[in-house]
Amino acid sequence: MAYLAKDERRKAIIIATLQVVAEKGFAGITTRAVATQLGAATGILHHHFSSLSELKCEALRFLSRKNEMKSRKMAQELTPTQSLLKILSFDATPEEKSEACIWISAADEAAREPEFGRVYAQESNRYHEWVCENLKAGAKTGEFTLSLSPELAAWKLMTVAHNLYDVSSLPHTDLSPQMAVEILKQELIATLGLKSKDLASQLLSSQ
Repeated sequence: MAYLAKDERRKAIIIATLQVVAEKGFAGITTRAVATQLGAATGILHHHFSSLSELKCEALRFLSRKNEMKSRKMAQELTPTQSLLKILSFDATPEEKSEACIWISAADEAAREPEFGRVYAQESNRYHEWVCENLKAGAKTGEFTLSLSPELAAWKLMTVAHNLYDVSSLPHTDLSPQMAVEILKQELIATLGLKSKDLASQLLSSQ
């Protein structure tokens, strides 16, 4: 592996870790698998991270910060409805779908490993804060007519979207991705109201 500064090398290791996780899940990664993905010896991982658990935690934090920066950028460029639909994986790109799978795997890992679970909870709270900000902005502009408080509505939409994506991604499920999207859209109608022209447009385009 070519020479990199310390921070750049840590970042390269984390990115390699996320690539492995996207394929094998958090439960399936090893230092050897990450080193192979990185194209380096396993010793370099031990030099920068005290344990595989620390590496997993830092990888999740890295992905969370990346998602947060992207979300805040979207909030500046798009309407609240448009940015919410993007963050809930409407018309997701292959990269976004891969990242959604990583978050699904993270939820499973959080139940197995206490320290990772603590980090997962912290990053989920940060995600919730952004969704709350989005819902409040949409309500302020008249795009959303919330049936719940922004805090409760945010948790509701997050959990419904993630669970639908999780189940519809299983190889033998009867819940297709198209059915999952339709269920989520109906949940958006119930939770946000239909004042948003963007949401109405999305619903009409699927019919």
